[in-house]
Amino acid sequence: MKKLLLVTYYWPPAGGPAIQRILKFVKFLPEFGLQPVILTVKNGDYPAIDEGLRQQIPENIPVYQTPALEPFDLYRKLTGKKQGEKIPTFVLNPEKTDRLPDRIAKWARAKIFIPDARIGWLPYAVKAGRKIIARENVDLIFSSSPPHTVQLIAKKLAKKSGKPWAADFRDPWSEAFWSAELQRAGVVKKINTALEKSVLRRANAITTVSDVVADLLRKKADNRYEIIHNGFEQMNTTRRKSEKFILFFMGHHNKYQHREWFWEALRKLPPEIKTQMEIVFIGKVFDGATAIFSRFADLNIAVKPYLPYREVMQFAEKASILFRPLAKMAYAKGGVGTKMFDYLALRKPILALGEKGSVIDQMLRETGSGRLFEDGETADLIVFVRKIYAEWRETGSVLLPDNPALRKY
Repeated sequence: MKKLLLVTYYWPPAGGPAIQRILKFVKFLPEFGLQPVILTVKNGDYPAIDEGLRQQIPENIPVYQTPALEPFDLYRKLTGKKQGEKIPTFVLNPEKTDRLPDRIAKWARAKIFIPDARIGWLPYAVKAGRKIIARENVDLIFSSSPPHTVQLIAKKLAKKSGKPWAADFRDPWSEAFWSAELQRAGVVKKINTALEKSVLRRANAITTVSDVVADLLRKKADNRYEIIHNGFEQMNTTRRKSEKFILFFMGHHNKYQHREWFWEALRKLPPEIKTQMEIVFIGKVFDGATAIFSRFADLNIAVKPYLPYREVMQFAEKASILFRPLAKMAYAKGGVGTKMFDYLALRKPILALGEKGSVIDQMLRETGSGRLFEDGETADLIVFVRKIYAEWRETGSVLLPDNPALRKY
């Protein structure tokens, strides 16, 4: 086999959506004649931990870990957060209610840490990567981001080694919603944009998750762009009865996904449904969500802490509706995310919020896996929920047919 050096910040025990795509690459690349060698960070400052994911690492995979300078410990000290408290990857975005320490920390994040807060890993990773390439006789370099620091690491390694390099983008660079709100301007913005274009021009090929993201990148630099969609491994899904009619969301619910009209619409459901319904979030919700949810106390909203991937998927099997609000962002129509594929694997009706004609809208229509609603479609949303409730009321569970259209995913 040829050897592929995979440069990634996220690696087990890192949890969350980013690691899923990376682990599947590692699992399936050998079927295509490529043996992965991992270059990652040691004791990374991950927003979520999932020890169970270590079991998904194939045997005999060389894993090299290096130190890194992380800014989050300083951020915790400045803002009074507990040591070891998990911080979402885009928490350093500015808020109107920020105190002075928060404003200082976020100013530093925007003006100093370019392209992202993981830039302190670069010198350690480049030094180790050069030795790994020689020791393992690596044939190809492959880097997956965000954080986009990994692309700068891979660019340096490709230049120094002369090895071909493919850069994988799970999300865009400049247009990502957490990046756009950093209020970068002037010289800082020019530096960030220049770094992005240098990666897009230097890599031998670019892979990404959708045509829309590819088009965003293609406008900045000509290259070979390939779409490698995320996907799912088929589950032995069975009907699992639940005492409550559960509308379920897993992962990080950020403020860009919030839509006030949706909660007002649920309030208009018949009292019988609202009494039986439980709305469950497992993971993290944005600052301010608790205050918003308290205004809708009649809807029985529960927020539970992050669970390991296997456990959260088991809980999801009891849900009747899977909630998938798309973040309002420049590339919303092309955003998919790994969560969508987990939802498809569960074969539960998906209630999505976003734009008609988006990739997720098309996937739902193609597979019969649910429906996407645009802002204000209250009456249609109520009809959708009532129909699913009727099935749950009759059987105690909801499970969609195994549609052949799901197979390609």
